[in-house]
Amino acid sequence: MIRFGIIGIGGYARQLVQRIEEVSETVGCKLAAAAVRNPAKYAEQVERLKADGVEIFRDTNEMLHACRGRCDAIFIPTGIDTHMPLTLAVAEAGYHIHLEKPAAGTVQEVDAMIEAVRKAGRLCLVGFQAQHGDDVRFVKDLIASGRLGAVRTMSCMAGWPRPASYYSRNSWAGKLRIGETWVLDGPAMNAMAHQVNNMLYFASPEPGGYAVPASVRAELYAVDGLESHDTAAIEIKTIEGPTLYFLGSHRTEESFDPSITIEAEKGTIRWKLHSGVTVTYSDGSQETHPGQADQIPKMIMHFTEAVRENDPSKLGCGLEDSRQMVLALNGAHESSGRIHTISAEHTRRKPAMNEGDHHTVVENLDEYIGRAAEMPGLFSDLSPAPGWATATEPFDLTDYRAFPVRFGRS
Repeated sequence: MIRFGIIGIGGYARQLVQRIEEVSETVGCKLAAAAVRNPAKYAEQVERLKADGVEIFRDTNEMLHACRGRCDAIFIPTGIDTHMPLTLAVAEAGYHIHLEKPAAGTVQEVDAMIEAVRKAGRLCLVGFQAQHGDDVRFVKDLIASGRLGAVRTMSCMAGWPRPASYYSRNSWAGKLRIGETWVLDGPAMNAMAHQVNNMLYFASPEPGGYAVPASVRAELYAVDGLESHDTAAIEIKTIEGPTLYFLGSHRTEESFDPSITIEAEKGTIRWKLHSGVTVTYSDGSQETHPGQADQIPKMIMHFTEAVRENDPSKLGCGLEDSRQMVLALNGAHESSGRIHTISAEHTRRKPAMNEGDHHTVVENLDEYIGRAAEMPGLFSDLSPAPGWATATEPFDLTDYRAFPVRFGRS
């Protein structure tokens, strides 16, 4: 039986606790310990966990010390700004790691984390659960097999409206940094980071491989005086060849789940979150694969297997793999130079679901995202372009080692 500890039991951690419990018997794992800084806040949940034999600690370091030899791995479903220090502490204490995405805000933090995990001889999975879904693996296998020939371009479009309350839910939401720590929060770095990671996964022809960003051209925008981006248009040129386009926002009128279109020599792949895959070959024939609503149980299953067998190939997205997504987003910020403001004349407010809450919409943004994804290109490439669109220059990522170089200085 593989035994887990977890840091926190609220927010996303609550969902992970539930999923571990659901797969415990079939997968051969169990939650053995949890660090809960404020047990009174989660009194009912704490009592239930205690009744199930879960040991509760008020301090993370206390849990790490006490559970040596009694836990195999630690889940870190915490804020972006805490990922590096917690990963270093957990690795040094000798545990395998299940780390929430993104791995960190900057490549230099990820590099320090990679070194610590290597030195400890441990495994570290980064929680991009899509890499564990049968639909995503179906697309990857198609590309890696060469059946579609070389991939040329990919474009992702997504609209997930978020109300004002979304940005007050924790200390780092909508922030560029917390103290001296960069978090670069925003749809491309957080809620929709899965899709940037998916495209880098699909762009590599190697089984299990991730493409390496060579340069990035990006336009990052925000409304309502938000510190970090809420709307992004990003072009990623990869060393492997394919060019990737991401168009996503929390300021659309309608909600539309992420979809990725892949153009290759011998056909086109269309993947949509939860809806599945359609492959159209050059001869007109088609192939489909169903979507998956929840990949978290499989992610936990694969992590358990990886820990049991000490096999990094089962991680789906390891710490080194996840560096490519952080590298791409660091490059996006460098290219954008700053977060560009979409002025109030281009926006309007509408009531949100909760009373007293509101959602700010950028006028015609849904259309702009669709047109840019179809082209594919960025908002400033459209003709006519939105009045708020700001053209930027590509940023070369060759030998890039630390963020920032030019962000915030333009």
